[in-house]
Amino acid sequence: MRFSLVRHQRDDGVVTLVPAGEVDMGAVGTLGSALQDALSAPDRVDVVVDLARVTFLDCAGIGALVAGRNTAVSRRCGFTVVNPQRQVLRVLELTGVLGVLTGRAQPAPVPARATRSRRSGRRRDDRRGAAARSPAGVASRTTRSW
Repeated sequence: MRFSLVRHQRDDGVVTLVPAGEVDMGAVGTLGSALQDALSAPDRVDVVVDLARVTFLDCAGIGALVAGRNTAVSRRCGFTVVNPQRQVLRVLELTGVLGVLTGRAQPAPVPARATRSRRSGRRRDDRRGAAARSPAGVASRTTRSW
């Protein structure tokens, strides 16, 4: 689907941008310009980006949304992303910007766990830089030849 963008401006200072199609490197210039244009108004505005019709969002599109949000914050304007489709929502979640752009709370990241080596059964993070252990449990340096 080709990219298109519609801009709606209400009398109360709310500007709604409605992109449609794929927000990728080819479309990011248009989206970024529309965001900066909306935020450069002399009066305070609130910008709403409605992603209901966006079918694809890549890192360039995320960068444009984050840049727009940062500009809004620096100018003390409101900025919200609404209605992302499931696949776009997932991208925003995975990149960690969902909460910042939408105001939704993001789930806390799951802490990484050390994995066990299949061969030795020891934790992989324990083997790095540690001295090899003898059967008696005494630390000793060993040299392996392959």
